[in-house]
Amino acid sequence: ETAASNDSWIGWHNDSGFLTALAGDLYFDPATGKVVDTKPQNTGLQIVDRSDAPRLVTIPPDCMAVQIGECTQILTGGLVVATPHSVRGAPGIARASLACFIDTPPGFPLTMPDGVTRQQVIKSQQSKLVPPLELRWKQSGMTFGDFLQTTFEHYYDW
Repeated sequence: ETAASNDSWIGWHNDSGFLTALAGDLYFDPATGKVVDTKPQNTGLQIVDRSDAPRLVTIPPDCMAVQIGECTQILTGGLVVATPHSVRGAPGIARASLACFIDTPPGFPLTMPDGVTRQQVIKSQQSKLVPPLELRWKQSGMTFGDFLQTTFEHYYDW
């Protein structure tokens, strides 16, 4: 699978911030407004496992999921790794979702822990489906705002 081959509703990406809280999705027929079962259409949130294989994820209606963002990956020295994900769509299905992005002010420096090298943080990236972290996080101490701008540029030009 390539980044371009599955970019139906939301293409493959990592969230740039610290954490993203996700409520379970609601899928419905846009013509009638009636809720539909998503499993037959193979739709919804996909993540990649540690072997870089896509996996569909279902968040139960009474639960919330938390995804790790790249700021957390940098600040932990790569011990905690961002979750590459996409949202797969299907014809005749609409999706409603709620995500809460936990970010920082633009001037916050993204600094790795003492004793950790930039290369260690970069090597912790687990997926070829997203632009390489080393092209976007130029140095320890780069501000979140600069990182976010560079990240957007790479996703749109990648």
